[in-house]
Amino acid sequence: MLLETKTVRVDRNVCLSTIEKRLTDLPPLPAVVVKIMQTINNPNTSADDLNNLIRMDQGLASKVLRIVNSAYYGLPKKVSTITQAVMILGFNTVRNLVMGVSAVNAFANKRIPYGLNRDKFWEHSVAVAVTAQTLAKKRMSQMRSAAEEAFIGGLLHDIGTLFLDAYFPVQYAVVMAFADKEKKQSKEAEQLVLGLDHAYVGRKIAEKWCFPGHLGAMIGEHHLNSVQSEYKEWAWIVHAADCIAWEMGYAATPHALQPEMSDAVREWLGFSEEAWTWVYETSKNQFKASASLIQIMTGH
Repeated sequence: MLLETKTVRVDRNVCLSTIEKRLTDLPPLPAVVVKIMQTINNPNTSADDLNNLIRMDQGLASKVLRIVNSAYYGLPKKVSTITQAVMILGFNTVRNLVMGVSAVNAFANKRIPYGLNRDKFWEHSVAVAVTAQTLAKKRMSQMRSAAEEAFIGGLLHDIGTLFLDAYFPVQYAVVMAFADKEKKQSKEAEQLVLGLDHAYVGRKIAEKWCFPGHLGAMIGEHHLNSVQSEYKEWAWIVHAADCIAWEMGYAATPHALQPEMSDAVREWLGFSEEAWTWVYETSKNQFKASASLIQIMTGH
């Protein structure tokens, strides 16, 4: 079901100011998550330290362990503690999982019947995550943690969409109806109906929650609207991954026009035909392996 644009009138100026206020009033991440993000950068932090922090939030610990034990990671034996997870996957991976789970939980229970299809949304988000990981392995191989950082950037790149659907569901249903009728990309329809787009909203959320700069760039600049030079390569990776996910059939919504990859980004990637084939095949295979990850994200 999709709202007809003529049945609901959206006052763009009122909506814009209301969204800005809601962003300002957005609750911070749980204190334990903030502490984890701070502690992870301390070279003296041990796996036990991280375990002691995460287990303070049983819901968070449980979900992180479910993801770690999912078929996506394919570990040979069950991991029962965060300490083990850190020892096997590394600090950065566990930190990223904590940030990802916490961000998802913030908007998990706010939805209406004719709003965003959350199953399709997370299918797209995971497809972008595994594709961004693949691209980073190929193009940013000199950076040890590039692949896992790109993964979380891809997973959370559309968190602004989740916010809009959670807090302004009727207005966002109008956006989708407008995009469908006028054959617009999501960001264009959002700008025309609401006065801002999901990338702008995502950037504000990343700032509010003190996400690292490169993660903020992947969330807020993946449509290349205002790329900061310091983090532009991160934004380019997720931009390319987003476009590829759509091409592979994993659209964020069936109601919007597919985004097109920037020529500048394609040139920066500089892949041969053989390399592009590897990227697509690897991304498809990784996505097939991520079914359990999607189930956890969608709450199934």
